[in-house]
Amino acid sequence: MTTTNHIAQPTIALYGANGHTGGYVLAELNRRGLTPILVGRNAERLRAAADRAGLPRAEIRIADVTDDAALVRAFTGADVVISSLPAYVDLGEPVLAAAIEAGAHYTDMAGEQLFLKKVFDAYGTRAESAGVTVVSGITDSNLPGDLLGYLTARRVNRPAEMVISHLSRSGGNGSRGSAKTVLASLDWFSSGGWHYEHGEFRTGPGRTTEMTFPGDPAPTEVAKFPQPPVLTIPRHSEVSYVAGALDTGILSLLSGFTYEALDSMPDEPSSDLRYDLVVDAIGADGEGVRGVVSGVDSYRDSALMAVEVAARLADGEAKSGALAVAEAFDAEDMLNSLERHGITWRIETY
Repeated sequence: MTTTNHIAQPTIALYGANGHTGGYVLAELNRRGLTPILVGRNAERLRAAADRAGLPRAEIRIADVTDDAALVRAFTGADVVISSLPAYVDLGEPVLAAAIEAGAHYTDMAGEQLFLKKVFDAYGTRAESAGVTVVSGITDSNLPGDLLGYLTARRVNRPAEMVISHLSRSGGNGSRGSAKTVLASLDWFSSGGWHYEHGEFRTGPGRTTEMTFPGDPAPTEVAKFPQPPVLTIPRHSEVSYVAGALDTGILSLLSGFTYEALDSMPDEPSSDLRYDLVVDAIGADGEGVRGVVSGVDSYRDSALMAVEVAARLADGEAKSGALAVAEAFDAEDMLNSLERHGITWRIETY
């Protein structure tokens, strides 16, 4: 008699399946042969999202983000929870707390420094005590920024100084969910947030006023911007300075967002959302390298990255606690895993 060994597939719960990015998460889970648990407030909308993604057998569990007990019940039995929400500073914490209480690993697509710092400060010990791993901030900016920070720091004489910037190559518009995220932290985005300097996080002006982006003939005016890898890179790399920067033209658009204007914004973003994520690292001797990740679609790519992280968490690759991406996984291997989706990376010498 021949015995066939079946490897159990991980159970992944998704909160926020109805949104644009959540749809990409479902599509990627389906591509991998994984049937998720969909968690949210509205069963009909969740079922419709599952059907659109070709997942008619997906389990639906109802839980409002304000109901901790319902969230814990919904996440119980899941190996990993993926949170796909707008405005994590307002909405993200209950899902994170419930995932840990349910004994599930956790990842999300948060892009806010303020939320990520709370994850490390308030939930790291709780996650470690529960024996689960939390890897927050998985976006097309944050994941490559952290991994390139790790890799470029090791190509220069340390301590390194770093600047991280995300550049949209399409000029297209974002989604209403992205606008809600900006509005929830508008003052923080406008102020430039934290940079890291000589062992501490500081507010105030940054040093970088212009950057010449890949393939551009002339420099672009930039200003300080609160990129979350500012918080994660010092956790694993010897750096004396880390700051985020953004095209001042984009910053001026962000500063004009209002709650009154939300109704006129599209639910879904433009179809062309190509980008470059750039990390410039300067060594203690003045020699520098540049790391670049070039992607296809900011929303799609963030979803693909989150699913990749979730799959690795389910495999038990990482130690427990709240971790930066480069603390949890091998940086080159993670970046290489994204190339099949058209997301490429390189490191260049200045």
